[in-house]
Amino acid sequence: MNKVLILTASTFIAASGFAFAQDKVIVEVPQPARDYVIAHPSDPVVIDGELSQGYVVPETVEVRPIPESPGYGYIYVEGRPVIVSMENRQVVYLSDNPDAAVPDDVITYVEKNPVDAVTIDDVTTGSVIPDDIDLAPVPSQPRYAYVYVDGAPALVDTRTRRVIWVR
Repeated sequence: MNKVLILTASTFIAASGFAFAQDKVIVEVPQPARDYVIAHPSDPVVIDGELSQGYVVPETVEVRPIPESPGYGYIYVEGRPVIVSMENRQVVYLSDNPDAAVPDDVITYVEKNPVDAVTIDDVTTGSVIPDDIDLAPVPSQPRYAYVYVDGAPALVDTRTRRVIWVR
């Protein structure tokens, strides 16, 4: 009798572990979806709590759709692209590297072509550069411009004048 009970308990534990493993599905987001999100940054949103894969984005946060990948949408948090399943609003992809949202050739250009520094208080990702500050264009990527503040570059979205990356 004890052997049957132990065998039954072992089977139950193994089965429930397997079910738990099934709940933790790894989603491979298509590369074109990731490329689209990087090419179309959005205004950053603030998320309360720890953002990680599986986090459910609150209904109050607008998730932008990815046109060529209808099952996915995205947001930006602290300069990082975050891809969300449109089915359940769960985070399925986020980069650990904030620089991943900016094309490498843009970062290289900005760092190799410094401009005179400007004085602006508290420049961080998400802040808006005032209209009276001249932005230096990135010739190969007209969507981006930049300024140097305290000797460090800040990349700006030319449409919104919002800082999307700071070194």
